[in-house]
Amino acid sequence: MTIYSSTRWLALLAAAALCSTSLNGATRPPLASGDVEAIAQLVRLEDTRQFDEALLGRFAQSAHPEVRRRAVLAVGRIADPRGRAILVARRSDADAEVAATVVFATGQLKDEESVSWLSTLLSAPSTAPAIAREAAQALGKIRSAAARAALVQYLAQAPSTKTAAPAIGEALLASGRFTTPADLAPIVRWTRSPDVEVRWRAAWALFRLRDPAAYPHLLRLSEDPSGEVRFWAVRGLAPIPPPQASQVGAPAQPGRDARAEQPLTAAPATTASATAASVAPGRLAARLRDAVRDADRRVRTEALRALGQYDDDASFELVLAALESPDTWLSVSAAEAMGRFKSRAAAVVPRLTVAAGPSKPTALRITALGPLVTLAPDVALDVATALVRDRSAVARGAALQALQRLGEPGRARLDALRADPATRDLLPQTGQGPAAAQPPAATPLTEADYRRIVERWVVPDYNGAARPRAVWETPRGTIELELYPGDAPLAMEYFVRAVESGAIVGTEFGRVVPNFVAQQRTIRDAPRLRDEVNRHGLTRANLSWATAGLDTGRPGFTLGSTPQPHNEGNFTALGRVVDGMDVVDRLELGDAITAARMRR
Repeated sequence: MTIYSSTRWLALLAAAALCSTSLNGATRPPLASGDVEAIAQLVRLEDTRQFDEALLGRFAQSAHPEVRRRAVLAVGRIADPRGRAILVARRSDADAEVAATVVFATGQLKDEESVSWLSTLLSAPSTAPAIAREAAQALGKIRSAAARAALVQYLAQAPSTKTAAPAIGEALLASGRFTTPADLAPIVRWTRSPDVEVRWRAAWALFRLRDPAAYPHLLRLSEDPSGEVRFWAVRGLAPIPPPQASQVGAPAQPGRDARAEQPLTAAPATTASATAASVAPGRLAARLRDAVRDADRRVRTEALRALGQYDDDASFELVLAALESPDTWLSVSAAEAMGRFKSRAAAVVPRLTVAAGPSKPTALRITALGPLVTLAPDVALDVATALVRDRSAVARGAALQALQRLGEPGRARLDALRADPATRDLLPQTGQGPAAAQPPAATPLTEADYRRIVERWVVPDYNGAARPRAVWETPRGTIELELYPGDAPLAMEYFVRAVESGAIVGTEFGRVVPNFVAQQRTIRDAPRLRDEVNRHGLTRANLSWATAGLDTGRPGFTLGSTPQPHNEGNFTALGRVVDGMDVVDRLELGDAITAARMRR
């Protein structure tokens, strides 16, 4: 199973990131004491989100390319529109890494005035592949009509060469951030690429459009030899909801992974490129039923999710049977769909009751509880009561929410549980509110602290030292992580402290979404972290942390099971899994870190 790219593409992406040699191929000059001090000042500005035009402008003109690169990176991270002038002045920087970071920072500013420049940069044959790739991604972050037009034009005209492949792939992902119907032809062109990395990105872009005219192409891609292509394609075979007038022409919202369960609707085709305007729902459902038996677990999971949105008897019976699967990716996906089938409650409720039994996995019990609240409140009362006694805090929280949703019977049961000595300590008492969960105030850093952080993490990484690694032990096995100290030094500082102090040990995985993420609950006493968005990308195996917007997140950490191109620019890549992705894919809700250590 690939992580995000083939070995060849990973090599190209690594060349685009910070490494011991520049994109120009020259060995980097050493960092003098004054350069280290300048970088420390830039990290301080990033951490405080302070736009100091004079300081940023001066460092952006430094004789040292790494100081210039980090200055324009700081402009992107601070994200003050006044930083545009600094970026414009560095567009022609002789150092290719600086130039690539200028493009990256332009995307972080979402600078609509730069669309024409980015379009020219993307299309010019003389543009370095890593810079062209950044230009494509920046256009996807800006998400204006002009940005979309630039991506469409590029995809329609780009040469099908190995050199252009990374930029083409990124342009496909960027185009998928626009989710209203458009001409499919520039995307469809790449569905027959011999490069699997291009094909899966084309499948992703088509799935994101939610256009019935894409069905014929997605059906073909659902038979692709690569599971990487097939799982995105089958995900796109779900029924398409009717367009809402308020959303027509609107870009995708950041940070969302739409998995909405919608009824089948024959939305009108609006594109001229498809060979057929629509495909009979029966044909789509039949293909999904076949895909539920695919050899690739990801394909089976996404096919089941999509199939749960169809109402025919054959599809319903297959989804209902999946409740009994020993694979929680499948059983949980089936349970998620059950709330749709209110007219089939007589068949659904008994199977959900079994799925919510004490011998079943925690994730399945919690997921089954949701539709039971609606379809069988009396059963839900008993299931929630049992979950209150579960060892998992996530399960207890879900039980509490369910009891609160169950009206007067739920409140009465909750009062009884709070009065019972065996359970009262497992639930928050009346009057306890969210204030107890507020993060501790961050301790302000001194100038000496910033210098120490830079010397500890940034300088060795710049000099080509082996990146630090961390090892997590879990009930499913060992996960080894490689970290990005030069690209996220503030987050790195907290991560290492959490590991070395043992604070991370015992932290549950409180959100495990099949074929998407395994996300920890908040580590005790964890502060909010400053996001340090960088160019590593939100790949499969990425290590990050959840946020509700930049600079709002508190770790626990998140491990990505799939790429998340729709979230680029909104999350920090802190590292990646280098061993144990099979363990990540087996993690269950309620599993916890049992031991953790740094490996130098």
